[in-house]
Amino acid sequence: MGVKEALDWMDKHHRHKGNYPYSMVKRNGNPGYDCSSAVYYALIAGGVLPKNTPIGNTETLFKLKGKYLDEIYDYKDVRAGDIFIRGGEGTSAGAGGHTGMFYKKDGIIHSNYSNNGISYNDNKSFIGYFLDRRRSSNERYFRPRYGGQKLDIAPVKQQRPQKASGKKLIKYEKWHGITQAACHVRADASTNSAIVATYPMGSRINYDRVYEANGYRWISYVGNSGKRRYVAYRRTSGNTRAWITF
Repeated sequence: MGVKEALDWMDKHHRHKGNYPYSMVKRNGNPGYDCSSAVYYALIAGGVLPKNTPIGNTETLFKLKGKYLDEIYDYKDVRAGDIFIRGGEGTSAGAGGHTGMFYKKDGIIHSNYSNNGISYNDNKSFIGYFLDRRRSSNERYFRPRYGGQKLDIAPVKQQRPQKASGKKLIKYEKWHGITQAACHVRADASTNSAIVATYPMGSRINYDRVYEANGYRWISYVGNSGKRRYVAYRRTSGNTRAWITF
């Protein structure tokens, strides 16, 4: 057992191959999965975790480091079979975090609200919404010990995030939205911009402007810091299902 078996489990439970909706409540194949339960089942299928391992969450995934997972300190070292965890350790539980598995470089397979189940996302299908592809305290990468093999990679210095270009103001609008999934707050209207906070599912966001940039529609407001912030709420093409309701 190894990478192939782990990825095969993900693929067999893809949203197009059965009734496997995204759910944070019915997350053990009854009938669906959330992001972390899917990763746990895939790691069990790949022989990384014992079959009787309790199905945990992103916080318990962090705790597997050193025994079943080894941390990768640079995105360039990521490869098929590795996993990502979004959200800071200690604050990633529930809608505050996200996780999934790489099936190739710049390609992930993961259970997510936006696609209502397990989906593939890469450069052609908005991977930039889910990942910065830049290691930070809010986005970390791990290599499961397939076959018990241990990894040895040293930490590297982090890169500075980039600002948005081509940002278009759509309208001024004083209103609010309710998050249907965890939503990142960014310093600019770009998935390459720094994440400054995360709204958990069910949060109310008051905003005064709407922008379009980077393949997404964004709501915007001035935060307590006095700086303008941006939250993406849907894609502008392809699957345009919104993850914030108004």
